[in-house]
Amino acid sequence: MSISVVPAHRVVAKFAQQASHLDASDAADAIEQELRPYVRSLLSNLNPSFVELGVRSAITQLGDPDPRRLVEALSQLEEGRAKEIAEEALHTAAVHLPRPDINARVVLLPGDGESRVLVQQMRGVLGFTLGSQVVLVFVWPTENWQRWLGYTMTHEYAHLVRNHLFPRGLTGGRLIYMRTQEPETLLDAMIVEGLADTFAMGIVEDTSPPWISALSPDVERSIWPKVRRRLAVADPSEIRRILFGDNDRIPTWTGHTVGYRIVQRYMKMNGDPSPASMIGMPASAIFEASGYEPPA
Repeated sequence: MSISVVPAHRVVAKFAQQASHLDASDAADAIEQELRPYVRSLLSNLNPSFVELGVRSAITQLGDPDPRRLVEALSQLEEGRAKEIAEEALHTAAVHLPRPDINARVVLLPGDGESRVLVQQMRGVLGFTLGSQVVLVFVWPTENWQRWLGYTMTHEYAHLVRNHLFPRGLTGGRLIYMRTQEPETLLDAMIVEGLADTFAMGIVEDTSPPWISALSPDVERSIWPKVRRRLAVADPSEIRRILFGDNDRIPTWTGHTVGYRIVQRYMKMNGDPSPASMIGMPASAIFEASGYEPPA
């Protein structure tokens, strides 16, 4: 296995220091102007659609930073050994799920300290994979951020392996499985998140992310018919709406919670296999063999 951790937050700290003499609006613009080509260069070996997605994500997740506050936050990441924590978590994950054929990079970037989702709901760490070659991880130092960085790295490692086994590409704004040319569905996305959380929770002690238990039994029963009829949906915006909720008809973290419970049900009904052994299973097989129904 070859997975390197790129401490891109150190470079962003230099951008912020250079902009610290400017007023707030000009400083944010200056940092963004430096950040765009830098991230694009880091992702240059990816498919162009993934490169642009990664650049947009880096800019969006950074928000409108105050350069002095950003410099302070990035100093905390450095003092808190962010790079070393990420490396240690990846090593441990690889012991539990060896994949010597993976070649990937993890890019550590600052998140938005004003984002309620990042700071409160995600515990200061947000990660996502770009295929099987790159993981972008956005961090803002908040309470216990080091523990959640370790958890997120373990979670994203499971995604890297899954993406390696089931390679996908972006076509027409949708994720398409390269071998079958079929689109990723809501069911796929829910199961994959459930697998990654189950894998990470089995390795990182004393972690229970809020998104795996966000629904009461009553809410789970009432929302399941809406989720079930959309399992084959392939529209990324609709998948995201179900996964994360929409603050309206779909409660927060619906898809994450249901996906986790489907995985747990599968394990209970099939001899309690290890999460690592399930990473390579098709989502449809896990769902069908789980016999999942919401709690009575």
